[in-house]
Amino acid sequence: MIVVIKHSVLAMCLIFASAVNVFGNKKLTENYLNRYKNMAISEMHRTGIPASIKLAQGILESDLGRSPLASQANNHFGIKCSKDWTGLTYYKHDDDTDSTGTIIESCFRAYESGEQSYAAHSEFLTHPSKQSRYGFLFELATTDYVGWANGLKFAGYASDPSYPSKLIKIIETNRLYEYDEQINAEKITLVTTIPQDNKKVSQKKETEKKVSEKDVLKSESTTNESNDKLAKSMIGKYKTNKINDVRMVHAFGGESIKELALRNKKDVYELLEYNERIQSLDYILQSDEIVYFDKKKKAVEDVSLAFHTVSKGETLYKIAQKYGVRLESIISKNNLPEDAEPLTGELVSLSRNLSKKQSPKYRIVEKFDSFIDFGQLQ
Repeated sequence: MIVVIKHSVLAMCLIFASAVNVFGNKKLTENYLNRYKNMAISEMHRTGIPASIKLAQGILESDLGRSPLASQANNHFGIKCSKDWTGLTYYKHDDDTDSTGTIIESCFRAYESGEQSYAAHSEFLTHPSKQSRYGFLFELATTDYVGWANGLKFAGYASDPSYPSKLIKIIETNRLYEYDEQINAEKITLVTTIPQDNKKVSQKKETEKKVSEKDVLKSESTTNESNDKLAKSMIGKYKTNKINDVRMVHAFGGESIKELALRNKKDVYELLEYNERIQSLDYILQSDEIVYFDKKKKAVEDVSLAFHTVSKGETLYKIAQKYGVRLESIISKNNLPEDAEPLTGELVSLSRNLSKKQSPKYRIVEKFDSFIDFGQLQ
């Protein structure tokens, strides 16, 4: 009987831990989709590439926009430079070698924004020079994401043998097929040129783009105008400081994280990622609440702050914000479960990994969220 109880408790702990992990991934995925789904739909109407395929490739290739190539060069699809590429570039080691077989830095295309990368992905696949390679894909229906996934692998877009199954899993897990529509061939305007200079786009291309995206961007324009008015109407200015050499501000209190992002000209989705427990655009900030503008460090740099003594009611997240250390790092260094709340007076390590015997005592605070669908956990 005792063994059964132990296994039951262990099973519940594993399920809860998995749920927390799923929630975190869902948040990042939702942030990514909210930013790029309209662009993917617009490109589908313009070129015939299924929105689900474009989004799945972007998610997979860019690691939800977090890969160095995506974050530093805005290249979400791993597209390399060609001989006629004269735009911005980014170099990193990949799979190119010299005459001796030594791996050398590969040249990748760089863009001024992620949205530009999404458009360039369409232009890459639809360029006349790629007709013999990718042309057959456009004979498939824009709702046939399975055919497109397998076709991309067949055409040599990726060398990974599991590339199609990965794309299909991303699409079906996140229901990206709901963005796909049956587009008639006569309504599709194939691209005839690849932009050679990211900083100089022809007036003709800009006009075509505005016409093709008119319906999608109409509602976005209204939202952007409202955001601009909101930003201009705000009074006061945040003073940027640093904690643990990471940029941050103290909130005035009463404003949402979205309003704070607008006032400081920051990407609100990046702020949600850097400040781990802020999970909604409408989250209302408390007075003097710390908000980070950059990713926090894995440990404190000041050795005199190696340990923190827990105050009454203090959570791991509050400690992470106070010292500019990532929440996941504090959890890992102290061998604590994600739903742990350290007891008052305990010492929490901010710099080195503790043994299990040294780990602070804690209590479990279960925080179930209706957003998590436990029935979907495998």
